[in-house]
Amino acid sequence: MRRNLLPLVLVAGILYAQASTPLPLVVSIRSERALSGVAGEYITLEAEVVNVGTQPINSVTTYLSLVDVGARMPVDLEDWSAEKGLFIGTITAGETLPLVWKVHLIRSGDYTASVVAEADGADLPVVSRVTYLKALPKRNLNPGNVLPVALGEPILLVFGFLLLRFWRTRKLRPD
Repeated sequence: MRRNLLPLVLVAGILYAQASTPLPLVVSIRSERALSGVAGEYITLEAEVVNVGTQPINSVTTYLSLVDVGARMPVDLEDWSAEKGLFIGTITAGETLPLVWKVHLIRSGDYTASVVAEADGADLPVVSRVTYLKALPKRNLNPGNVLPVALGEPILLVFGFLLLRFWRTRKLRPD
């Protein structure tokens, strides 16, 4: 009895059986190899997808994937980017399309970003190289909004004492 063994491919930690030829797409990140910013800021991640085949590819969708390096967990892009996936549709043979994501750095830490492309009928996605994101902590001179209270309360007390003194000296002075 002969078994039909398919070659196994490891993509993003998941084992896939490779049953068909891979997509003739090349996904690459055009941004720098390492990007950084302060938590709360927006950075721009630029990439491109190229059809290196001889036929058009239909229903192409690209996704941004962020992984928290410290926690070794994927990041939920709900707050990080308004465009998690970009639907391209049909990409003709030899065509290069730019991709742009505005990423909001929510929390400080180290992250990796990659772009994944897939098409209808394809068994395996195409993944770009990894770009490193460093979100620096935001320095805040007023943590917890205590500065107005810490400065305002003594100023109000001094003003109150001065007003009280003025009022008392005016009442005690003969006219």
